[in-house]
Amino acid sequence: MVGGAKTSREFVLDAFDLNLSGNLREGAGVPVGVCLGGSWPFFAEGVTFEELLDDPLRAASIFYKVNERVGADFITVGTGATALLFMGLGGKIQFSPKGAPVIASILAESEDDIRRLDIDRAIKSEGLQWLRAVAEETVRLNGGRRAVFVSGRAPFTLAGQLAGLEFFTKSIYKDRSFVDTLLNFTLELSSSYYEFMLDAVGVDGIFAADPSASGDVLSARHFESVVLPCLTLLLKRLEPYGKPSLLHICGNITDRLHFLPQTGIGMISLDSKVNLRRAREILGGKIAFAGNVHPVFVLEELTPLEVAEKTRECLEEAAAREGGFMLLPGCDLSSRVPEANVTEFVKMAHEWAG
Repeated sequence: MVGGAKTSREFVLDAFDLNLSGNLREGAGVPVGVCLGGSWPFFAEGVTFEELLDDPLRAASIFYKVNERVGADFITVGTGATALLFMGLGGKIQFSPKGAPVIASILAESEDDIRRLDIDRAIKSEGLQWLRAVAEETVRLNGGRRAVFVSGRAPFTLAGQLAGLEFFTKSIYKDRSFVDTLLNFTLELSSSYYEFMLDAVGVDGIFAADPSASGDVLSARHFESVVLPCLTLLLKRLEPYGKPSLLHICGNITDRLHFLPQTGIGMISLDSKVNLRRAREILGGKIAFAGNVHPVFVLEELTPLEVAEKTRECLEEAAAREGGFMLLPGCDLSSRVPEANVTEFVKMAHEWAG
């Protein structure tokens, strides 16, 4: 528990509720998370993803211990989810000593390729069984103190990873039948993954990453016509679980923020390129938002004192006292981010009084 009567978990869940007058802990602080589903907790403990694949209990212990040590309110479990799904479909991956495994082959270059892919096989694979075991053990260790969300990829980004992003985005113009077939498949794949993970007792919600839907990759027009429908269907399918949902899209997405409330998403995590004051103007009273301290130029490269100042500036830009906000990095943390900087980042959120 961090200040006041509420647990960190309750404080995070309150941030999704726009009917509350604010989300401050009895006059001070905003909820804060430090990792968007990536491998930073493993880096902080000096271990690799590959070392932990045979030991879900140790992996969960690291997720819990590191988040507890830095004081985070929000834990995301899902490191390597995309690669593990890909491997479960028959794809090749490469392990990295400095991050999550990376996809090393293409699985879908034609509609016939897509029809040969087996979602049930992927969900039943050893990798996914490991990942759910990590989530369940993290929930057990956590004991309801912090919010535990499961992270993964949204359908559009999954499609780009299965087909190769360049080939997939060119196909939007050249072969819409292929694009639609692949998106129908990745909608089912993403939905099945989240359903499988949400069946882990005690998980609080989902964190969906859709980095390829960025304004750096896709126009707002194609976001509306291609990304929005499958994202909306994904969230609709997960509605029966009654769990909050958080979405992260990389890059400057200011020109498509106004589309997001219609998807049913509960909160949008914003990249460092998005101006938070502008985001509140567009989203205020519709959905909550989170972000967006720069993971490299601030959290990796500055001193703890400088991190504190930049974090304060972010909180001021977000008008954090108004509620409907959670402090997060603008994207995932690299292995080079010092723990002292992360601790200072969290501390500033907890001490924030507006």
